[in-house]
Amino acid sequence: MFRRSIAFSFLDKSTGFVLALVTMAIVSRLMTPSEVGLFVVASSLVILLEAVRDFGVAAFLIQAKELQPELVRSAVTLIGLISLTLGLFIAFGADLAARLYGMSELADLIRIAALAFLVAPLSNPLLALLRRDMNFAAVARISVAAALANALVTIGLAMMGYGAFSFAWGSVVAACVMAAGALICRPEWWIFRPTLRHWRTLLPFGAWTTVVTLLGMLFDAMPRLILGKVLGFNAVGLFTRAVSLSQMPDKLFLSAVQPVVLPAFSSQVRSNQGLAGHYLHGIALITVLQWPALICLALLADPIVRLLLGPQWLGVIPLVRVVAIAAMVLAPVFLTFPVLVAMNRVRDLALISLLALPVSMLIVLVASRFGLQAVAWAMIPANAVYIGMTLICIHRAVQFAWRDLAVIVSRSAVVTLCTGLVPGALVLAFGAELSWPVTILGAVGAAVGWGASLAMTSHPLASEISRLPMPRLLARGVRRRGGIGIP
Repeated sequence: MFRRSIAFSFLDKSTGFVLALVTMAIVSRLMTPSEVGLFVVASSLVILLEAVRDFGVAAFLIQAKELQPELVRSAVTLIGLISLTLGLFIAFGADLAARLYGMSELADLIRIAALAFLVAPLSNPLLALLRRDMNFAAVARISVAAALANALVTIGLAMMGYGAFSFAWGSVVAACVMAAGALICRPEWWIFRPTLRHWRTLLPFGAWTTVVTLLGMLFDAMPRLILGKVLGFNAVGLFTRAVSLSQMPDKLFLSAVQPVVLPAFSSQVRSNQGLAGHYLHGIALITVLQWPALICLALLADPIVRLLLGPQWLGVIPLVRVVAIAAMVLAPVFLTFPVLVAMNRVRDLALISLLALPVSMLIVLVASRFGLQAVAWAMIPANAVYIGMTLICIHRAVQFAWRDLAVIVSRSAVVTLCTGLVPGALVLAFGAELSWPVTILGAVGAAVGWGASLAMTSHPLASEISRLPMPRLLARGVRRRGGIGIP
């Protein structure tokens, strides 16, 4: 069941990744960095409120040991009331944000992006119930349809000259498609009958989960919000594109795992099983997928940026090289929230985030005074502070051995080093501006180095790959050929 869910989740996320990549490549040639930066600031402010609107209802519905009908209805009613309140807050507060950044268009962008608040109470609880049931086939269909709608609307409006508003309307249409799909796949209309009978059960979990989610989103949005105020929207656009490129490995490989992890870990906890082994295995798989991809991105940043973004975004290249390395530090973050929520220790994560965020924010704020490149470098210590604290928190929760973690990380580090040998040698020989034949050679060399080092280090991913259908079919074919005397 778990591997089947991962397969559907990977189909969902990989399709969304391809659509987002195509959208980014096309739209980046139609918009300036300032236009992209304007939307990023608007969406960042809305996303921060999104954390409050959800109030941890989705996570609660997934991890709860028993779901009584009135409990589900209470959760849905609560999220509806919060959405309405925040929608009104955004409608009346958008002008204040526009005055803060000195850009009148920002108010209209915020209001449009906030229209998704009207439909999110329909989709979020139903999608949470589908994930609780491990029905990731339905979730994949809904998400792919929403991603396709987002891409078509955004690209279409951008070609018509709507600029930053293209992104805003694309996100609204995607939210509507998501809600419609959820209602079609799970038409549980009874959950929308209002009641607040179990609000006392929801309040503690929702409050701490909201704090954690809000702080996590603020940690992600913090550099963009600071840059928008200190260095302007052009700097925000460049930095955002660098972060987007560095997140490509996460969206391709890791985003498929994260939605499945919380239901799976919650099931393990409900069965009174420990999570230490599962957590370490997850870290092994995450680092051996993410780190090699990021090191290749840092080494081949020049040709990748020229291909995906075009010549007006060449200022992103030096940022990508640094931001990709900073992203490697964040590898454990993908399992932090699922583990602690499954063990009902989300309060611990909230306290850790409250301590780490001000330190990280101060680091980025000081660096912004020295320019965009300094902010990129500042992300390394900022990320390290956050991850260091969360690792300590998880260690106390699941009681893994530090030595076992070091062994796993060292194996992934060896694989990462072997993956980067050929691209690194080509960069040293030919310079950073590689021709396409040399770039392709570097990519092929990286893939060969990654595969060979997996076997050499006996990495856990190698055994996972051997369980896939294709390797087993090939193995049976080899045995069959051997059985009839074919050399």
